[in-house]
Amino acid sequence: MVELWGNVLSLVGNIVSLGVQIVLCDSFFPRKNRGNLHWLIVVAGFLVGSVFSIFVGSVHGYTLKMLFEVALYYALCIILYQSRWDRSLFVVVTSYAVLYSASYWMNNICMLLLHLTYEEYVWNIPLYSSIFLLRALVLSALALMVRKYHPPLSVGKQARAWVPLSVVFPLSTLLIIWQIYTFPNEQEIWQICLLILDVVDVVALLLLDHLEQSAANREKLIVAEERTHVQDENIQALSQAYAGQRKMTHDYRAQLSTLSGLLEQGNLEEAKAFLSEMKDHQSERILLINTHNAAIDAVLNQKGYAGQKKKIDMRFRVNDLSTLKLPRVDVTIVLANLLDNAMEACSQMPESERWVSVQILYGQGLLSISIINPSRPVQIVGGQIATTKPEPLLHGYGLRNVEDILDKYHAEYTFSFKDGRFIFTADWPDAKN
Repeated sequence: MVELWGNVLSLVGNIVSLGVQIVLCDSFFPRKNRGNLHWLIVVAGFLVGSVFSIFVGSVHGYTLKMLFEVALYYALCIILYQSRWDRSLFVVVTSYAVLYSASYWMNNICMLLLHLTYEEYVWNIPLYSSIFLLRALVLSALALMVRKYHPPLSVGKQARAWVPLSVVFPLSTLLIIWQIYTFPNEQEIWQICLLILDVVDVVALLLLDHLEQSAANREKLIVAEERTHVQDENIQALSQAYAGQRKMTHDYRAQLSTLSGLLEQGNLEEAKAFLSEMKDHQSERILLINTHNAAIDAVLNQKGYAGQKKKIDMRFRVNDLSTLKLPRVDVTIVLANLLDNAMEACSQMPESERWVSVQILYGQGLLSISIINPSRPVQIVGGQIATTKPEPLLHGYGLRNVEDILDKYHAEYTFSFKDGRFIFTADWPDAKN
C-alpha cells in the first residue's frame, strides 16, 4: 500500500513538474501551435517521461534521470515554442533547478521544525503527503503568477552578444546538480550552492529578459521612425506632384491661349512649332513610373529622381498595382529601404557603373519584387549581411527591416551577391488573397 501511494505521488510530481515547465515556457515564449496539437505533444512528452522514470531512471540512477528530464523539457520547449536555443536552455534549467531546490528545502525545514529524521518523515504518510501537495500547490501558484505578470517576448532573429552568459549559467547549474548526485555525503553543501545559484539564475534571467525587451523596443522605435520617414517622403512627393500639376494646369491654359491666338492670326507654321515645344516640355514632366497606385508611385518616383541626381541609371519595370490590397505603409517601407540600400551601394561605385534594375509586378495575388544593383563585395554569413560599418546602411539594418515585414506576411525572399551584383527577390502574397 505504501509503495502504491509512493508511485501515485511520483506520478503527481511528474505532472506538476511538467505543468510548471509548460506554464513558465508560456510566460517566456510565444507558442508555435495553438489548439489540440500543442496539448497532444505535451501529453506525449509526459508519457515518455513517465515510462522512462519507471523503467529506466530507477535502474540507472538519478543522474541519468535528471539529464533525461532536462533534455525532455528542453525538447518540448523547442518543439512547442518560438524561442532561441540559448534562452530555452536557460529557462528550462533554471525552472528545473528551482523545483529541485524547493523540494529539498521544504522537506528539510519540515524535518527540522518537527525534529524528525528522514526515515521518520518519509514513513509519516499523512505528513509527507500534505507537504508534497502543499509544495505542488505553491509552485503551481507561483508559476501561474509569473505567467500573468510576465508576457512572452518576441523572438529575435539573431542571437545577442550576451548569449554566452545565458549558456554559462544553466551549464553551471546542471554541474551543481550533478555534484549533488555524485557526492551525496556533501549534499547539504552543494544544495546551498544550488540555492545561491538559483537566485543568481533567476536574477540573470530577468535581467537578460529586460535587455531583450529593451532591444526589441529600440527596434520597434527604429521601425516607427522609418515608417514616419517614408510617410514624410510620400507626403513630400505627393505635394510636389500636386504643386507641379497645378503649375502645369496654369501653364497649359496660358499655352492654349497663345496657340489659339496664333491660329486665329493664321500663323500655322508658328503654331506647329509652338505645339512641338509644348510636347517636349510636357514630356519632361511626366512621371518616371506610373503603377496607378498613388502611394507606391510617390515612393518610386521620389527614389527615381533621387537616383538620377546621384547619376544612377534607374531602370524600372512595373505593371498595374491599383488592385494591390497589401497595407500601403508596409509596401512603401519595403520598397523605400530596398531602393535606399541599392542607391547607397551604387554611390560607392564609379559613375559609369551606377545602375539599379527594379522590377515590381503584381498578378494572381502575388507581388513580385526584384532589385539588382552593382555593389562592392558583400559577405553573407548565416543569412545575414556582414558589415564593418558602425551603423550599417549598405544592405544593413534596412534589409533587416525589410525581412521583418516580409516575415510578417510569410513572403518568400532571397538575397545574394554574385559577379559584382547584389540581388534581392521576393514573392509577397497579397493580404486579401
